[in-house]
Amino acid sequence: MEFYWLIKLFLIGLALFSWINYRSERNQNKQNLNDIINERTSIRKLTEDEFQLLKPYLDNKWLVFPYKYQSSLIDLDVSALAGNCVRHSLYTNSEETSFYYEIGGIELFFPYNMYHHISDFNEVEVVFTERYAFVVKVNGYDIKTAAESQNGGIYSELDEPWLHEQSFDLETLEDKQLSSDNAAKIKSETDNKISYVELLEREETPLESKNRNPKTNGILSAFFLVSMTVSFLMYWYLNNSAILFLVIFSFILFILFYWYQPKSKYDLHKVKCIKGLIISKQTDTKKVTVDKNYILNVPPYWLPFLPDKSSIPASMDVTVDDKNLIRYENTLSINHEIEQFGPQKFVKRNLILFITGVILSVVVYFQTSIVDNALLAYRAFNGSITSWNLEDESSLKNSLIKKGDLVNIKMSGVSCDVNEKSNKEGCHTLFINNQPIENNRVASMADLMKSLFDNNFINTYIDRDVMRVQQYQDRINELYKQYDRRASIYNIKNIYTKLKSIGKIVTTLDKACNVFELDCQNVKKELSIFYDSSNWQGMVKSAEERPNYDEVVDNKFVSRLDSSISTLKKDILVKVKDTVSNYQHQKPSLKIDLSNYSYKDISTLENVNNDNLTQDSLLELKLNHYYDVLLAKAGTINIVGLVNDIYYQDDNTISGLNVDANYCYRMNLNDLFSLTSPVLISLVIFIVTCLTSFFNGIKLCYKLITNRRRQTEIIKFYKNRMI
Repeated sequence: MEFYWLIKLFLIGLALFSWINYRSERNQNKQNLNDIINERTSIRKLTEDEFQLLKPYLDNKWLVFPYKYQSSLIDLDVSALAGNCVRHSLYTNSEETSFYYEIGGIELFFPYNMYHHISDFNEVEVVFTERYAFVVKVNGYDIKTAAESQNGGIYSELDEPWLHEQSFDLETLEDKQLSSDNAAKIKSETDNKISYVELLEREETPLESKNRNPKTNGILSAFFLVSMTVSFLMYWYLNNSAILFLVIFSFILFILFYWYQPKSKYDLHKVKCIKGLIISKQTDTKKVTVDKNYILNVPPYWLPFLPDKSSIPASMDVTVDDKNLIRYENTLSINHEIEQFGPQKFVKRNLILFITGVILSVVVYFQTSIVDNALLAYRAFNGSITSWNLEDESSLKNSLIKKGDLVNIKMSGVSCDVNEKSNKEGCHTLFINNQPIENNRVASMADLMKSLFDNNFINTYIDRDVMRVQQYQDRINELYKQYDRRASIYNIKNIYTKLKSIGKIVTTLDKACNVFELDCQNVKKELSIFYDSSNWQGMVKSAEERPNYDEVVDNKFVSRLDSSISTLKKDILVKVKDTVSNYQHQKPSLKIDLSNYSYKDISTLENVNNDNLTQDSLLELKLNHYYDVLLAKAGTINIVGLVNDIYYQDDNTISGLNVDANYCYRMNLNDLFSLTSPVLISLVIFIVTCLTSFFNGIKLCYKLITNRRRQTEIIKFYKNRMI
């Protein structure tokens, strides 16, 4: 512990000795200044322009700190000095808290950072104040040139922060004793005061303005690129020549805005020069807090060089509108960065056009079959394209069709794949088979099943027998009312009707259940009330003997029977559908797959996919359609399109085609490859979107790499400067 105090006393003594030595040197310099003022020789008078450039330093004491503020010159005489220029510094707690320059014992102040032009031997021209001399030229570099290099900006020569009198109880270094205890006292007394003060407001310099993108960000180019692509897709699907003008118009505007790149119109931003403390630094959000209501945006690569929290205020330049920190002390400066390393490359425009181009290229590729269109165009220009007119199965199966050929298929016996989900737009997969199914029990039951699915299969009517039963029920109800006070329960009146041809119903259902191997227990149970036999086969035998047997029944019974038969119809329809599916996939059938979201309408499916029909009517229509397919009575079709793929059987005959049936292929060959052809325009649009994404992707990578290298050089420069 004693050793610690000895070390501390030694350091305090050393600091005190350094401060006394520093003060004695400055006192000697003041005496030297008085001597040279009395003995000087004037070489010329200070010009009006030079005086106006020095005036800010005579009006604002913060621009000359840590020099003693002087509000006026002794006179306008300019004198010459020569010699080695030395910078003297005073350090407190390892930080430089004061400094000055001198040549031959005369203290010099370099306005507009003219000290950058100091060499081993210097020739300077100066004008004097009572405490130091202002340099107006150093080694041939004059104050006017220095001011122009800062583009109107006036920066303090400070290397370290200083205190502002409105926020802190400040005394100059010459009027107070420096100590860490004193600094702590000043800080504690000002905790509740404002932590920054505005010194002046100016316009940003031309170099600082280069930190913002002067050109548009590519929104207009991207918009017209999207407009061109969307308009083309409308033209691709609708074949409306009026839309083509919109495509051309959008293309011209896209090219115009892509190459022209108009500059954004804006005024120079306002910049505030402030003096203040950094209260906190947020690395994740890339911000620093100067006051609780004043948070500044900071370049990310500046963060390592900014203090987490400062105890002495620093001079900073901040843009008024967006609160961007563009200068911190004399160390970090956007102006100096651009002057030395050039402005950053702006990537927003290239990023927008790159992403837009990639997305549109993918959309055009998948929506218009670019590969097929390119192959078709290539074959057309080489004269190797073939167009086929196919009107029967044999010509299709034995033809020499190749991928990329155009086909015009006109055939009957065409049906939609029964396993395909119903689509109001039409069929996606088609089967062609002109030969009816043979030796099939399901097909042989066509007439019987159609009668079962007929809406009049359960037929009822009212005759005298029904009326007598109804009158008998009414009489019974009256008798009960006379002898039972609770006769109100007999007020419920049953409605009767006569069920027609019960025997025919029984025999038809029996055949359906046997052919389709269905249980049919619910239906059998309902019909058993009409026969004495409890055995179903006995009931069927009786029904065959009396097919036209009619019986009076309750309407509730008819409803139950109808519900049971409807359930049975659905089960039968599933069986018939399976049979149709097997028939469609057998070898004699030809399969046509329509690619690229193309569908084809088939007349026989129009009612089958009608959602407005009742359930029984829809079941009847589906059954009739299935039997039309099985009996080769399905619809006709006319497909014009481009062959994408060919399916073969074991004997190398064609079993099917994959066809893109877009409307554009319905044109004749001359129109298909004219200047207004959707095929050729699709290739042009795809090339434009791909080139847009490619070139902007290259530019984007180049700019990112360049910015990365620039930032690395700037960081290296700042690190070397901090050493």
